[in-house]
Amino acid sequence: MPCQIEARILQNASENDGIYRLRLHAPAIAAHAGPGQFVHVLYGDGFGPLMRRPFSIHDVEPAAGCFDVVYAARGAFTTGMAALRAGDTLSVVGPLGNTFTLMEDIAGPHVLVAGGVGAPPLHLLAKTALGKPETRRLVVINGARTSHHLVATGDFLALGVEVRVTTDDGSAGRHGTVMDELREVVGDAQRCAVYACGPEPMLRAVAEFCVAQRIPCRVSLETVMPCGTGVCMGCVVKVRDPNEADGFAYVRACHDGPVFDAEELLWD
Repeated sequence: MPCQIEARILQNASENDGIYRLRLHAPAIAAHAGPGQFVHVLYGDGFGPLMRRPFSIHDVEPAAGCFDVVYAARGAFTTGMAALRAGDTLSVVGPLGNTFTLMEDIAGPHVLVAGGVGAPPLHLLAKTALGKPETRRLVVINGARTSHHLVATGDFLALGVEVRVTTDDGSAGRHGTVMDELREVVGDAQRCAVYACGPEPMLRAVAEFCVAQRIPCRVSLETVMPCGTGVCMGCVVKVRDPNEADGFAYVRACHDGPVFDAEELLWD
């Protein structure tokens, strides 16, 4: 059940070029958060910023009552958030949205495809998947434009999973995109399952490839979510619906998602 609390900042530190890790003390959220879920955040006493912003949950430590968010300080909201210090508080609503769940009857690897700041929900998925009997092999493909834009590579490596890195400019890992690695992993494997989060062009490429290859795939959509609770209808996405005359309907990413089966989504 989501709750709204004033969460105390335990840490807000830069980890890479403009990439920050925010650790918040919020026992009620840490106790119930799952991979793929997000929190809606607001800070300050005035009217700037005015609207909350969604951030995926990167890690949880229920025993300590805290959870982590990893974000890029690039716009006015996140640049202002980067200036906050330990001891400050944020207004946080969460956990919100649905979760990633491991697909069953997968003979091959579970492949996690992350693009930039799409890595956090997949890190939590990888962490919760370890040790489960259905997880025979876990492969993380972590991609970004440059090495400075990579997120959570060290966290994935610390879990002991197989990590493949790609960058568009070749500054780290493979010179190419996550699709290059995904095609290679799929070509070498038995039936696998894919889970993805990242910018929309990447998600569309991953989803359409998996649908064409009949590979089960779930994606977490990164979109604007003004309210985060399904009221404002500002985050609707188009999905297949055979019960509708036109064969499609609009659903709320924050309420019905953000995690969807790739076969559901219509990208036009």
